[in-house]
Amino acid sequence: MAEEKKTGEQPIIIKKIVKGGHGHHGGAWKVAYADFVTAMMAFFIVMWILSSSTETKESVSAYFDDPGAFMFQKGKHTIPIDLGMRPRPGNKTGNYTGEGQGKSKFTKLGESEAEEMGEYAAKFIEQAIEDSVAAAERLDDTKERMISEMQQLGEISEDLKNAVQSVKISNIDEGLRVELIESDDNLFFTVGSATLRNEITDILKILAEEIGKLPNYIEIEGHTDGRSYSKNASYTNFELSADRANSARRIMKQYGLWDGQIVKVTGFADKMLRYKSNPFDKRNRRISLIIKNLTVKELTPKMYEE
Repeated sequence: MAEEKKTGEQPIIIKKIVKGGHGHHGGAWKVAYADFVTAMMAFFIVMWILSSSTETKESVSAYFDDPGAFMFQKGKHTIPIDLGMRPRPGNKTGNYTGEGQGKSKFTKLGESEAEEMGEYAAKFIEQAIEDSVAAAERLDDTKERMISEMQQLGEISEDLKNAVQSVKISNIDEGLRVELIESDDNLFFTVGSATLRNEITDILKILAEEIGKLPNYIEIEGHTDGRSYSKNASYTNFELSADRANSARRIMKQYGLWDGQIVKVTGFADKMLRYKSNPFDKRNRRISLIIKNLTVKELTPKMYEE
């Protein structure tokens, strides 16, 4: 038997470790867990919606119907939750038959007009006309409710009674005008100030709750009488009237108006006097709320885009 050759070198041993999975675990459990968490989240969202108020449910529904109508960052709706503008039974002609001036004057499209526009476009416009008529009728209903609520508010105290008597609601070509007219008692604002008194705050809260239910946009105007500040004053009737209008805007925004409902706030100073024969009449000092009619163009915005 031959003798093995001996050397002083140690044998080199190379170990290769192959990392395998974790047996029966793997990574599939992560996918299953993610699906479970998503399902639970959806479940709790549904439960939250079911237990929420009607307003919240309508907001959620409105978002999924038209996500573009909501502010991207704040998530607040920028159009009314429910337009609710369907014509009343029996009124299919597009003619407004209710009381009040300045309401929708649209009539049903003629055959030649409908043919020229195309069947789909004609139906779209006719529906917008009916919606405009229904919105005008709804505005009249709101007017009656506001008058009724003003009367009830006036029964609470003598001060509120005097304040309510200074609220004038009337139909105009643009829609509906609500005026809070100052009297000799300075019920709404102190002289030269934009600070609201309690009486006007209570009135604005009621108005905001009712107007906020409408799909109509509103404008707020501030007016003063002809009395001016000293010639050297940097604060004039323009600033004062604008500040008073903004004071009303803040209260109404807080107590009922939807985001984006106010489209204009203007201070006219004494340039649009209510009693032109007497520029110094205190009744020229007033806040005007103009609830705008909804036009066919506003109800069919996509057809008017350039």
